[in-house]
Amino acid sequence: MNHPNLLQSRRVCGALVLFGLFLALEFYPECDLRAQIVFVPTDFFPAAHEFPELVSFKVERRIESRQDIAKVDTLFAEAGAEAYAVRTYAVAPAGELTVEILTMEDDRGSYSLLTLLRDRAIAPGPPGDYSASGEGAVMFAQDRYWVRLQSSHAGDLPMRIARSIGNRIGIHSESPPSLVKHLPETGYEPASLRYCLGPEAVRKYAEPVSVRLGAFPDTTEVAQARYASDGQAGTLTLVQFPTIQIAEDCFDTQLLPLAQDTDQQDIYARRAGPIVGILKGRFSPTYADKLLGSLEYSYTVQWIYDKNTSRSGNLWDMPFGILGTVVRSLVLVSLLCLLSIAAGIALALFRIALRAYAPNNILDRLERTELIRLKLNED
Repeated sequence: MNHPNLLQSRRVCGALVLFGLFLALEFYPECDLRAQIVFVPTDFFPAAHEFPELVSFKVERRIESRQDIAKVDTLFAEAGAEAYAVRTYAVAPAGELTVEILTMEDDRGSYSLLTLLRDRAIAPGPPGDYSASGEGAVMFAQDRYWVRLQSSHAGDLPMRIARSIGNRIGIHSESPPSLVKHLPETGYEPASLRYCLGPEAVRKYAEPVSVRLGAFPDTTEVAQARYASDGQAGTLTLVQFPTIQIAEDCFDTQLLPLAQDTDQQDIYARRAGPIVGILKGRFSPTYADKLLGSLEYSYTVQWIYDKNTSRSGNLWDMPFGILGTVVRSLVLVSLLCLLSIAAGIALALFRIALRAYAPNNILDRLERTELIRLKLNED
């Protein structure tokens, strides 16, 4: 049991601590304490007084409509943007800094925008999962968020703000989109990567190939990068179709008849499942076969009922999960049969005992048993 004086002392101490914190924030606004009081931010923008260089923000705009986001940039809408927020800050002693934050449907959209809109090579984060930074500008993708910072003068302020925004977002993606991981590593030039999620992105940023990529379905993904090795150079384009049937149709009708392009560059193609690889450039058949030969697509089937991986295995060519279900079903049916037989025997013994001790009981009266009597001793 707490003593009344002790409780009063705790209250006084708590009040003094809060009063001291209030004085520190009022008389020393440049300290970092003010940033630490924002535990649950309503957005990912820097907190008030977190960065002394940010005097105030001039413009703030928020859009949560797909149609309105498309008016800002059709590329945002095509990549799957769900919300768009932008702030423009006045920076001391002079200048401006703009922060744009896009919330996408998934991490593919944020990664796609990073590969298309950056002007430097992509590097692993922080900030974000992947980033591209230049003089006075930082762009990064973190999970399903795409962030771009642009400053009117060079300095480390955009990078410090980018790291702060990344920390506020918190969640991360483990790896790039699956189609990007299919790009071979031999001769790969990472700075040339372009990952597109629709015809608009393909038309603006992808290098032209001998097939009309813009005519593909809107859900088609395209990853494109430059390759160079031993004096041979060109472009590898990976196209992932929604289904294997569409990929087969494109491969048979548009790629197989090709021999050479109009600029006399060789074209090689290979299909692996729903993915079609198109290699265009000055490549020898041996190198092209080696490069496209590494393109693979594996088909996997997962037993959705098997929740315990420790029980994985087969017995008599039957998975343990299915075998266990069959055995449990047989045991249940056997128990039901035994219970039925036992219930029938018990009911028969009860009727026999009841007839011996109470011959004229209500269950054995003539009007109740007339329908089930055999009448063997009756005329």
